[in-house]
Amino acid sequence: FNFGINEKKAIQFATELLEPDNGRLLAPVNVQSDYWLKQVYKVYDGTGAEVNVIGQDVGAWSVQFQPDVTQDTCQGIWCAQFNGFQKKR
Repeated sequence: FNFGINEKKAIQFATELLEPDNGRLLAPVNVQSDYWLKQVYKVYDGTGAEVNVIGQDVGAWSVQFQPDVTQDTCQGIWCAQFNGFQKKR
């Protein structure tokens, strides 16, 4: 991912799209659900288990990822209410 996501979505993608034994997903995960202003990098395997947390501060003053515009809780100028994004019906 090149945008911040909630941990639940990262786990879902890991389990649905990765090979269980060798697959790995590196994702900038929100430090708390629906908080789009700070992330940490997490590595998940194909079963959705957290393999590693890389760094303690991705966001805030160092790097802030664009939020996941598909989430209704998205905050900021990238989000649907400002950019015209519409979910598939």
